[in-house]
Amino acid sequence: MKELPAAIRIISVAETPLNPSECPERVRAALENVFDNSIVETRHGRVIGRAIGSEPLNTIYEQVRSRAALGVLRKALIRNRTMDSTWFLLNKQAAAAGTVAIVEHKDESPLGAIKITIECDDLDTVIDWLSPAT
Repeated sequence: MKELPAAIRIISVAETPLNPSECPERVRAALENVFDNSIVETRHGRVIGRAIGSEPLNTIYEQVRSRAALGVLRKALIRNRTMDSTWFLLNKQAAAAGTVAIVEHKDESPLGAIKITIECDDLDTVIDWLSPAT
C-alpha cells in the first residue's frame, strides 16, 4: 500500500441511517467493517464513525483496487468535492459482509448508504492516493 505523507491531516466521517428494522449492533459492525479504527456512536437514528488519519480508509483503499472500482470512486470524489472536503457512498448491505461496494446514488442501497466524508487541506493528494487516475 502506498503511504500518504505524514504531514497530511485527514479527518473522515462515516454515517448511515439506522432504520427501525435494523439491529444497531449489526449496523455498527457494518460501518466498522469498512471504516477501520474509528470511534463509532449511535445518535438520533444514525450510526456515525469519526476518525483522523488515513488508516480508517485502508480497507476502502485495498478493496477498490481488488474490485477495479477506482474509476467509480474517483468520479464520486471529484464530483462531490467542495473546497477541502469530498464524499462518496458505500452499500450498507455489502459493508455488513465486509465488502466495499461504491454506489453512485443512495437509492442503490435499499437500507440506506454509508456516506464517507473526507476533509483535508491537501485533498488532491488524498484523492490521488485513494483512487489514482487510470
